[in-house]
Amino acid sequence: MRFFVHDITVGQETVPLRCYIPDVCGKTSYEGRRPAVIIFPGGAYCMTYHGEAEPIALQYVAEGICAFVLDYSCKPIHFPYQQLEAFAAIRYVREHAEEFGIAKNNIATSGFSAGGHLCACTGTLWNKFDTWLKEYGMDDVDVRTYRPDKLILCYPVIKAYTRFAHFGSIENLLGAAQLSNEELVRLVSLDLQVDGDTPPSFLWHTAEDTDVPSRNSLDFAAALTEYGVLYEMHVFPYAPHGACLGTCVTNDVPFDRPLELHEWIDKAIRFAYNENVLKG
Repeated sequence: MRFFVHDITVGQETVPLRCYIPDVCGKTSYEGRRPAVIIFPGGAYCMTYHGEAEPIALQYVAEGICAFVLDYSCKPIHFPYQQLEAFAAIRYVREHAEEFGIAKNNIATSGFSAGGHLCACTGTLWNKFDTWLKEYGMDDVDVRTYRPDKLILCYPVIKAYTRFAHFGSIENLLGAAQLSNEELVRLVSLDLQVDGDTPPSFLWHTAEDTDVPSRNSLDFAAALTEYGVLYEMHVFPYAPHGACLGTCVTNDVPFDRPLELHEWIDKAIRFAYNENVLKG
């Protein structure tokens, strides 16, 4: 495996993109056109949690998928830096796809909790971000360069309104002064931003999650249904918020007794490889 760190710079902020490029072992049908997954860890936009970073990336790498982890800006840095950093990461991976042996049209973003919100931003706001792309000098390419081809959403923060929202994440993202900006709050209410150009999506949540209730994923899936966007969704009955892999690698469980939800990563890997969903 090749590992290196690439700096992502937006304005005055620079954040690391950790890059994990697996070796090609023998002759495979995916040589030269592997999937890629860009991971945004959770942490309520005030940190990026390590349990949702490298342990996840290595699961993808073990299956031949190129993985990237973005440690995006957090509080006190506010919107739109996080979104622009995520878009810049997508652009970097796409522009270096041939070098890394990646299929340029099979680049997924994936996120956990608040990182799931950032992931969903990349899929729903890429065509609504003209003003900020221009302001930060990122409008020098076709805007579709910034569109991920798939979303992999793990107990994501989606809603910025109603009792199902995770208000701490939204306040950390926008800053307290912007919470009264109804237009901006609506923009980051991502079930309201789904359209026919939102990428095919994989979602999973747990019914026991009280921090970020499963209604976040359910309403996003309902919006995808409304616009005819293909998706796969799993709601596991048990486990609180932040379940990560559900194995002893990230959770306090015995090696031989992982949580039922641990199967999500295998399903997500199949989704990442599945080129048929790109035609949906």
